Parts: sequence; structure tokens; C-alpha cells
Amino acid sequence: MKKKVKRSKLLRTFNSLCAVLLMVSAIYIMVMGFNSVAMAAMAVSVAGAAAPLVQGDEGILEIVIGTFEAMLDGVVAVIEGIASAIASVFS
Repeated sequence: MKKKVKRSKLLRTFNSLCAVLLMVSAIYIMVMGFNSVAMAAMAVSVAGAAAPLVQGDEGILEIVIGTFEAMLDGVVAVIEGIASAIASVFS
């Protein structure tokens, strides 16, 4: 199994922000329908998550896989933050 990629806290925060933007715009599209602003928000969030990978200059497959990995890492960080907040309320 592949080891977890080390990322700085700033990059993890940025990936979390991109993941939140992607989730919010996807929910908005499902509820309100397609809108150019929501589609632009989705494009910006994916492009933002892919930007550090493109600068790495490793190849197209690594960029695509790395983008999905960064978005998934951002979603996990958001869920971890929510769980931590709920746990701190009950302790």
C-alpha cells in the first residue's frame, strides 16, 4: 500500500477549501439547478486543487490522480474537523 503523501498545513487547508467549495456548489446545482456561477465555482475548485500538481511537472496521469487525491484529502479534513468539533462539545 502506498504511503500517505506529506503535505504542508497550508496546502491541506487549501485542499479543504477547494473541497468545501466543490461540495457546496454540487449541492447548489442539485437543489437549484444548473447555474453559471455554480459551474464556475466547481471549475475553480478543481483547478485550485490541481494547480500545485501541475507545477510538479510529473505527467498527465499523476495530475489527474493527484487532483482526486487532493480533493479526497480535503473532504476527509473537513469531516475530521466536524467530528473534532462535535467531540469537543461532548467532552
